[in-house]
Amino acid sequence: MSQHTKNLDPRWGISSPHHDPYVLANFQARESDVLITTAPKAGTTWMQQILHQLRTGGDESFSSIDDVVPWLERQRADKSLQQVLDYYEAIPDPRVFKTHCTAEQTPGIGIANIILTSRDPRDCCVSFYHHLQNMTDEARQQANMTAPKTFNEHIDRWLEFAAWYRNIKSWWPYHDHPKVLWLRYQDMKSDLAANIDRIVEFLHWDVSPEQRERAIEYSSFQWMKAHDEKFSSQGDTDKPLFKAGQFIRQGKVGKHREIMTPEQEQRILDKAREMLEPQCLKFLELETG
Repeated sequence: MSQHTKNLDPRWGISSPHHDPYVLANFQARESDVLITTAPKAGTTWMQQILHQLRTGGDESFSSIDDVVPWLERQRADKSLQQVLDYYEAIPDPRVFKTHCTAEQTPGIGIANIILTSRDPRDCCVSFYHHLQNMTDEARQQANMTAPKTFNEHIDRWLEFAAWYRNIKSWWPYHDHPKVLWLRYQDMKSDLAANIDRIVEFLHWDVSPEQRERAIEYSSFQWMKAHDEKFSSQGDTDKPLFKAGQFIRQGKVGKHREIMTPEQEQRILDKAREMLEPQCLKFLELETG
């Protein structure tokens, strides 16, 4: 444990390549900030792209999405902890960050604008499986991850780590907070334009009809798939972190049915019913009663 982190409140979590508690504890949120607070593989990169395009009126020039919408808590090997904070402080308004933190570990609730996208846990589980399989060996080593030998082994690990469940459970008490906009992945897939309008209204951003159309175009699956390299390089190296063209993979709803057995589905849904409130399950369309 470093000198920086040993005296921190435990709420900020434990240091790892993708989690810097010191930065979280010392980050100064602004009222104009937007924090994307999704569980892994629940539309995070998609929302980074949507917000960047709305903020800029349409920008194709960036090399990596992390350059323009940084991952808030990711450790950065080329910067000291204070340099990371100074780098964030220098970003002009409106700043946009992504985070996979739970509500308890997210700085600035009630100050910053929070946008959360949730996705069916079965699809998140499958998407993360392919995410691990498509990483390069170097990228997995850098992230302290290993590829599972079987899909069933992956489900065991995914359920044990429980990132999706912890994220949803922590944010549900804020689902009707005036500074929180909770969007569902399936709704965004069925009508991206309508949900972009919801985002603009929530943030009170001035977006012209032409800028809106460019944001819709550049945030489409087709555009992002064709520019996969802009979204797959989010580390401290110039080397590819994923197999070519495999970061933006399919982005569909219900693809878990092609690989997941009924028993595996049941395990995932049972844990959701164990950890989440009935109203939350109904909102997520995991319960119909």
